Amino acid sequence: MSKPITIKDIALKLNISVATVSRALRGSTEIKKETKMAVLEMAKAMDYHPNLLASSLSSKKSKIIGVVVPTINRYFWSNSISGIENIAYKEGYKVMIFQSGELFTKEVEIVETLANSRVDGIIIAFSKQTKDFIHVQQVIERGISVVMLERTSENLKASKVSTDDKNGAYTITKHLIDKGRRNIAYICGPISLMVCRDRLMGYKKALQEAGLLFKQEYVIEVEDFRYEQAGQALEKLWKLPVKPDGILCFADILAIGTIHAAHNFGIKIPEELSVAGFGDDETSRFISPSISTMSQPSFEMGELAANIILEEIKLSGEYCIKRTEIIMPKLIIREST
Repeated sequence: MSKPITIKDIALKLNISVATVSRALRGSTEIKKETKMAVLEMAKAMDYHPNLLASSLSSKKSKIIGVVVPTINRYFWSNSISGIENIAYKEGYKVMIFQSGELFTKEVEIVETLANSRVDGIIIAFSKQTKDFIHVQQVIERGISVVMLERTSENLKASKVSTDDKNGAYTITKHLIDKGRRNIAYICGPISLMVCRDRLMGYKKALQEAGLLFKQEYVIEVEDFRYEQAGQALEKLWKLPVKPDGILCFADILAIGTIHAAHNFGIKIPEELSVAGFGDDETSRFISPSISTMSQPSFEMGELAANIILEEIKLSGEYCIKRTEIIMPKLIIREST
């Protein structure tokens, strides 16, 4: 394997100083236009590639942000990442994207890898298994900026951007009640996640205000956010002595799975059963019937998380005031309710 070309090699070829080559490659206005062009042409001819690690060591900034999400095949996370990249790119930052696959051990390894790679900051959404946050606390103590996105923890002194999940769930449950539904079930994700607990609280609050009894058997916790699990949850609910006439699903993907299963069971929607989701995934408006949901501005939330972390990087992370940004989702009424 040939030895990588360095700025010293370019300097020797052009018979100029290493400092001049370095300034020319950085686009410095101190260098004459002719010299700059000569350096850039020689760099291209010699197939020179900058050593980003060496640059980060000298500048103490890698210009890289790490992003850790549970999965990238969900609309909310992929759209959030687009928002993060949109802001980061404009500010000259690159984004390294990792998915934990909802595994705590993998999340710990990813965070350690990012910290050891000298990223300037990490935007993270915790896995469903994460109950211990020491791995992130250690990163913060190393002076690396951390911003929590949607899935957050109260145990960490770090900025966070999340949805007002309690009020969002309250709003859409109230919508089901206003539609005349009195036996409303809730298909939720793992209760270990704060976001799942918050939406459960909002659901309970709406029932209580309407004078409706909360029934534990109407709450079905699923392990994963998959269509099949929603169908299995509906099957359990439909075997109850008093069948639900409305279902709030933690996420649109579960609402889609519920509607698909309802078709198979011969359940008419919304005549017999109203189904509501959360998140406003792209597909939720195109299936039949289209899904009533709470719209989360995921792209804007990603942009906000990126702006916060870039601000903290400039102010040296742990020494700046931590921000908590709570975004209220918007009710979107469609055919399923």
